[in-house]
Amino acid sequence: MSLVAIPFKSEVPDTVLNLVEIAASHPRVKGVLAIGAEEDDTFRALRGRQEGLQRENGTFLEVILQERIGTKRPGKGDAMNTALKWFLEETDLSRIHFYDADITSFTADWITQAEEGADLGFDVVRHYFPRTSTDGMITFLITRTGFALRWPTSELPWIQQPLGGELLFTRQVVEDLVANPIVQAQSDWGIDTVYTFFNVRDGHSMYESYRPEGKVHTLYGKLAELRTMLVECFSVVQELSRAPENHGWRGTDHTPTGGIVHRVEPQFQVPLPIIENVGFDIQGTMALLLEGWTNRQEELLNYFDRPIRDGLLGNRETPNFEFMGEDAWAQAYCTLLEKYEQGDADWEDLIFKLWTARVLNYSVNVALRGYGFARRYRHTTIVRYLKRAYFGECSGR
Repeated sequence: MSLVAIPFKSEVPDTVLNLVEIAASHPRVKGVLAIGAEEDDTFRALRGRQEGLQRENGTFLEVILQERIGTKRPGKGDAMNTALKWFLEETDLSRIHFYDADITSFTADWITQAEEGADLGFDVVRHYFPRTSTDGMITFLITRTGFALRWPTSELPWIQQPLGGELLFTRQVVEDLVANPIVQAQSDWGIDTVYTFFNVRDGHSMYESYRPEGKVHTLYGKLAELRTMLVECFSVVQELSRAPENHGWRGTDHTPTGGIVHRVEPQFQVPLPIIENVGFDIQGTMALLLEGWTNRQEELLNYFDRPIRDGLLGNRETPNFEFMGEDAWAQAYCTLLEKYEQGDADWEDLIFKLWTARVLNYSVNVALRGYGFARRYRHTTIVRYLKRAYFGECSGR
């Protein structure tokens, strides 16, 4: 039997309640744990449903506040680590599921597919799903790119959605994560990256289950809404890459201490709305490249190759992103791994501008050519990145 955990913050109460009701009625679920950031309307609505749910389904619902566990910004990491700790201390269940609280396309089949993957003997089951051509730009350009450039011979670059919040862990995986001080310190958006990283390092087998209807959730407007997530996800990749020998990886080629069994269900269907959607406000985002320039940011750009430096500096006057192609982004990323200073406001603004330029370049030159073309491009780009890293073209140590 399993526990379903749902971290939430400022969500629509009815959306979360629907997710809870579906999970609680599943025959493989013993209980649902909702972890709130604060006692808001959603928290109170869930508390009000506890007794009725137990009476109707025989399934318990626990509604708790996230603990302050980590050392980073209090956020999603604290919520998920609170759930892992509660799972070990308060239950004897064998599996825990996580689902993001804003999914409106959630059905019982998500739970069934995850359970079936675990029934096959896999330690970790990760859901992946089709995304609009311009969605998942942190996954593609930050986490998967970082995995490819720093751990090219590992399984990490091949994971479809390493930042996905829809997954299953067996009890042994949870025990390893709770015992890991690096994982427990990661209280912010970097939590998904460290979970994925240490799942692979610890040798846990992984099954990726495909959900064809996609994860229908609230999309963003301007890319500024993703700034904090961008900074925190890059920061954790940088931290992990600077001392790979301290994290169980050996050698200069960053080969993991042991390979893992990793299976991926094929992508067999994509809904039309996902194929057609753009995903963010391109015009509004272009204006962000002109904002907040400082003299120090201009000085920091001297660390980068001249085409990147001159190209980004052009945004002091007018939006310019044509310079930030695939190769330029790899070069910029490797420089960031080496030079970026966490907690420095100018560096944070600069990495956001560089990433924004890359997203706009990709959107105009790749995404607008169609869903299928964009999907193939993202895959082959990661392959090209891991090959260039394997032959020593990225330092960043």
